[in-house]
Amino acid sequence: MAASLFTYSSTSRRVIPAPNSPPLPIHIKATNVVFNPDIPEVHRGLGLDDFVNFLASCRLRYAISDVPSEFFPEQVCEFYYTATVNEENNVITGTIGHGRNSIFITAELLSAALRLPIFEPFSEPPTIERCKCMFDQLGYDHSKAGTRSALILRQCMTPGWKFFTGALCKCVGHKSRSGDQLSNYEQQVVCSLLLNKILDYGALFFDQLIQLLRANVRADHVPFPRWIALVFDKFFAPEYFSHSGNPIQCPRMSVRMYQDDPLDTDIRILDRMREWIANPYTVPSLTVDTDEGGADGNHMDHADQELDHHDGEHFSPQLSHHVISDTGKVSSAPQDFMPQGEHPS
Repeated sequence: MAASLFTYSSTSRRVIPAPNSPPLPIHIKATNVVFNPDIPEVHRGLGLDDFVNFLASCRLRYAISDVPSEFFPEQVCEFYYTATVNEENNVITGTIGHGRNSIFITAELLSAALRLPIFEPFSEPPTIERCKCMFDQLGYDHSKAGTRSALILRQCMTPGWKFFTGALCKCVGHKSRSGDQLSNYEQQVVCSLLLNKILDYGALFFDQLIQLLRANVRADHVPFPRWIALVFDKFFAPEYFSHSGNPIQCPRMSVRMYQDDPLDTDIRILDRMREWIANPYTVPSLTVDTDEGGADGNHMDHADQELDHHDGEHFSPQLSHHVISDTGKVSSAPQDFMPQGEHPS
């Protein structure tokens, strides 16, 4: 079971729980707060650095890595414990500050707090059938599923995709125990990123939060606690910082994981992911760029060794320039496939 960062058990009469709130205490779990970019030792040297770099440059990079200026777990727990959903207006309302302040969250506030890209018109999320087809294309091994063949299990994936889905779903999911099974919602997030779909992630995340709050009995751990704190920090700072209790550390990501502005190499990272999608059984090697004099840079090594020995240099992968379309066909990929970087406000 995941470790608890904070345990909440209010004794204030002002704090009125929602009708379906769980009995106290409730918890904030470590796995729901922090993204861990560490590559498992057993998988080092397999090119997993590419997956970390892709997470650092994808549309959800701020949702993955942003943290509030201060993280007050008591405030976040109280909001979850008291939150109700107004179905007519699609608004989540709860209290913080021992019942003194009423706070609300909407899909628009969540999108802004997570610095999600805004596009119109948005694409529809891929269907679950489309997601399953895509996982098959990525080398999903159904023989490992056994009696759970109807599910999508990370244990049936090749090491790179197993790491990628695990790392991403710890940030955009809400589980506190095993992350082996990908929910329909998590499948749609993963496949939307890999298909480069212009999706309304803010609405998708907000709908997921509403579903969790509408459960017959809510879980005893707070879902998306870091995201809730980001909304409070950005839009309700006076209320958030008053009567807030003691903050706890919410570690910031390294520069390698967190980029205010995507690097020029982002297009190369995305191209490399295309190669992985088109050829799921091979690991694309990194190649040193050809210099101005035309010298051929053919030195190839594992991704982590290249990055360690050539810190600060730029690398260009061997590219197939193929991408899976929404219909499942592999075709030539345009060079402008990488979304433009969203700049923080």
